Amino acid sequence: MSSKLSPRKNLKNWKLGHLAVAGLFALLATTLLAVALGTVYVPPLTILKSMAQALGLEVGQPADQTSQILIVLIRLPRVFAAIFAGAGLAIAGTAMQGLFRNPLAEPGILGVSAGASLGALIAIAFGTYSFLALPTFAFAGALAAVLIILALSSFSGSSGQTTVLILAGMAVAAFFSALTSLLLVMASEYQVSSYIFWTLGGLANRRWEHVQLMAVPVLLAGTLLFLRGRDLDILLLGDETARTLGVAAKKTRILTVLLASLLTAIIVSVTGPIGFVGLIVPHIMRLLVGPSHRRLLLASAFGGAIFLLLCDLATRLVAMPRGIELSVGVTTALVGAPYFMILLIRSLRTHA
Repeated sequence: MSSKLSPRKNLKNWKLGHLAVAGLFALLATTLLAVALGTVYVPPLTILKSMAQALGLEVGQPADQTSQILIVLIRLPRVFAAIFAGAGLAIAGTAMQGLFRNPLAEPGILGVSAGASLGALIAIAFGTYSFLALPTFAFAGALAAVLIILALSSFSGSSGQTTVLILAGMAVAAFFSALTSLLLVMASEYQVSSYIFWTLGGLANRRWEHVQLMAVPVLLAGTLLFLRGRDLDILLLGDETARTLGVAAKKTRILTVLLASLLTAIIVSVTGPIGFVGLIVPHIMRLLVGPSHRRLLLASAFGGAIFLLLCDLATRLVAMPRGIELSVGVTTALVGAPYFMILLIRSLRTHA
């Protein structure tokens, strides 16, 4: 029995630096695999040469122009979009689960996805199809949902209370969903089909501009939440204990909600809603590295990036023989839904 538990115990005892190095190596290997496989196989050495050329580094025998275009302009943007989207959703999910003390919490628990969906539908309904228009409208809708939720909790006199935040989120999500349904009734068949395709969540045709939109928020919000990891750990002990140890519970909750929600909003606005990444990855990482939020946030960032990369790779390989494009949100749901049901059953048995 002890030999079976020792790997997990050793992993929980790893230092942050060791976790970071292991995560980087795993992410690099997954990235090379995701770029290499597809309708045309690209050798890893060619990938590394193309990346070096793109960075302006001198290489011995440069990659041919066709491989350079395929790698740098087609596959790498999609891969990096998956990395930042997966990492960001997992970070947001980790923060929400810690804040609400519930392993079943996920990034869209406060109605962010509902707000983004309404914004995206408005862009589609008004025929705004320019490059960044749909992400901009979706982000505006998500941001509106977050601000309304925080305003409701503030006006109620219970700003920062988790119960109030959840109830406000449910109300705002229901209201935004009703507006979405109303617009769908009035939309054309083409607009409805475009909206439905967006709600599946996907990484197809993502460009470096999309990666840039996500990169800064993910790195910035992830770093700020990582620095607040100790405060999140203390917050689990209760408000009284937190105040005794010098942690402002109300401020920490609001800041965590704001960072996690904005992080989710920017990702959803670019990729559409991709479910279960922020739900199952933090839960699995918690079992592997323990509940300490700094370790957990770091592990979840790498775990989320690798998970979404593998799901997108599986999606592309399955769709490749038929020459069609599937949404990665379908794959994450197929993988995540059974795990969620198992997690739910275990949770109910534990509290029975």
